[in-house]
Amino acid sequence: MERTRKIIHVDMDAFFAQIEQRDNPEYKNKPLIVGGPLNRGVVSTASYEARKYGIHSGMPLSRAKRLCPRGLYIPVDMEKYLRESAKIRDIFYKFTPLVEIIGCDEGFLDVTGCERLFGSSLEIARKIKGSIYENTNLTSSAGLGPNKFLAKLASNMGKPNGLTVLENTDRVLAKVRKLPVSYIWGVGHVTDKELKSMGIETIGDLADTPVELIEARFGELGTIMHQMSRGIDNRKVVPNREAKSIGREITYRRDIDDISILNSTLLLLSQKIARNMRHKGYRGKVITLKLRFADFTTISRRTTLKEYTFGIFDLHRAALKLLKAVDLNRRKIRLIGISVSKLNNTFGFADFIEDSRSRDESLTEAIDTISRRFGENKLTLARIIKHDDIMD
Repeated sequence: MERTRKIIHVDMDAFFAQIEQRDNPEYKNKPLIVGGPLNRGVVSTASYEARKYGIHSGMPLSRAKRLCPRGLYIPVDMEKYLRESAKIRDIFYKFTPLVEIIGCDEGFLDVTGCERLFGSSLEIARKIKGSIYENTNLTSSAGLGPNKFLAKLASNMGKPNGLTVLENTDRVLAKVRKLPVSYIWGVGHVTDKELKSMGIETIGDLADTPVELIEARFGELGTIMHQMSRGIDNRKVVPNREAKSIGREITYRRDIDDISILNSTLLLLSQKIARNMRHKGYRGKVITLKLRFADFTTISRRTTLKEYTFGIFDLHRAALKLLKAVDLNRRKIRLIGISVSKLNNTFGFADFIEDSRSRDESLTEAIDTISRRFGENKLTLARIIKHDDIMD
């Protein structure tokens, strides 16, 4: 008989905002909103004081400003947040190798069978929370359950700085049934709206609906959602999840229709992405261009390269070709981004690929070396040599 799994979900409390409040005493106990640029971008994280005003992640900063005009609005400092994230990740691996990192502020841990080393699963969760606070002075919320769904649901229910246990029992499931259906994994704003149009508002409503109706409307996702509504989740904790894509994007301070500015932005993004890919040991083959217009309409275009690459100019040429193929028709752009997918991890095989590097990859490595020596912001690519196939 298979033993019951012990899954812990750890989620940092208002991660970006909490770091800023830790480092800046004047921000403590005040509505703090991290995002940017102001009036152009979206909220990355809002402190719990700011959430009382209805502010949440993903909300346009312009709307957040209307809801909380006296809030403190600061830009994202991703490098600082990633340093804290690395410390937290190291703590997770001290307790189990079965760690599935989700983003930079949460993760699942399968601690089944770790009791002899660290005590009960509940004690392990306490030790993880304590170690995080001891090493970062940051609070986290943890949930413990027999599967990933119940563990994540438990951590959400205990925020902030909570520790909640949800067992798959009739008593627990009776309470879960009363929760909004949006608590189900995979139920975002659009799916929630569709479910409500079917008369499904709670998890119990979803569980009581014939699975055939849910599958007909949502396909495979419907099957998964329906199982979760009954406390069933067979997903395993998948350690060391490989990145599916690497990308960067920029929101302009004013809407842009100048192709030269857009071109320069693509070059800057390509430089940052190429550096990230090289450091992580990735080459990519599929380039995706993302554009968001002044009316918030968003489109994406993609192309597949002939060879895998992490070269700055390889990425830039592909992205610029995609941009020039879009009929802008005097439409102004507020956000532009590039992502690279279909990644091939070459980490640990540097010597093997040394002789196979393209000219662009070798140039990328040289630029990266100079940047690391003199400072990341000391070297900026001003322009790209004109290529007849992409430049007028």
